[in-house]
Amino acid sequence: MIKVIFNYFEPAMPYSPQHKQQSRQKILASAYRLFTLNGYERITINQIMADCQLTRGGFYAHFSSKSELYTEALKFGTTASPLVLGNLKSLSTQHWLTELFDGYLSIEHIRGIKPCPLAFLSADITTRDRAAKAAYKNAFLGMNKRLLALVKQVMPFTTEQMFALSSMMIGTVAIAKTINDDKVALQLLRATRKTIRLTLNGI
Repeated sequence: MIKVIFNYFEPAMPYSPQHKQQSRQKILASAYRLFTLNGYERITINQIMADCQLTRGGFYAHFSSKSELYTEALKFGTTASPLVLGNLKSLSTQHWLTELFDGYLSIEHIRGIKPCPLAFLSADITTRDRAAKAAYKNAFLGMNKRLLALVKQVMPFTTEQMFALSSMMIGTVAIAKTINDDKVALQLLRATRKTIRLTLNGI
C-alpha cells in the first residue's frame, strides 16, 4: 500500500517532442475541418478537443487562444491543399492541372469534409483579427504562385491572369456551397470549369 501511494505522487514522465507535435497536428486537423464547415463563432475549444479526442487542458500546451488556433488551422489547411502542394502524382503537368480543376469545381468538393479554406472561410475571415487575415492573404498568394508556376509550364500566363482565374474558382465554390440545390450548384461549377478550359486552351 505504501508503495502504491508513493508511485501515485511520482511526477509524470514528460511527453516527447514527437508526441507533442502529433497532438498539435491532431488539434489543427480537427480545427481546420470544424472551422471551415461551421465558421469561427459556432465552434468552441471544447468541441475541437472532443473531436480530436484530447482533453481541453492539453489545448493550452499548444495554443494561447481560440483565435490563435483559427489562424494556425487556416495555415494548416491551405498548406495541405492540392492548390498549394502542386503535382504529387505521376502525371504530366497538363493532365494534373485538368484533374485539379475538375476536382476543385465539383459537387464532391463543396459537399465534402475537406473543403478549401480559401473558399469556405471567405466570408468568415472578414470578422477575424489581423493575424488571421494575414494568414488568409499569404495562403491566397502562395496558391497563386504555385498554380502560376505550373500553368506557365504549358502556356504563357501572367500573375494578373492567375489572380482572376483563382478568384473565379474560389468565388464559385464559395457561392456553390451555399446553394442547397445540387442541380443549380452543378450548373455554376460547370460554367466556371468551361470558362477555365477556354482560358487555358483546353486544360
